[in-house]
Amino acid sequence: MAVFFIGLIRVIVKTQGGAMKAKEDAAVDAAIARAESARQASSAGDA
Repeated sequence: MAVFFIGLIRVIVKTQGGAMKAKEDAAVDAAIARAESARQASSAGDA
């Protein structure tokens, strides 16, 4: 569910324009990277 939500937010932010677009895109990419690493860490802990 969290992955879906992050994806939704990413699409919303990426489709917006404006002066802060690059900064917002970087923040979204960083959030996705954190979510992916957390998911992989929890998967490694389960193994």
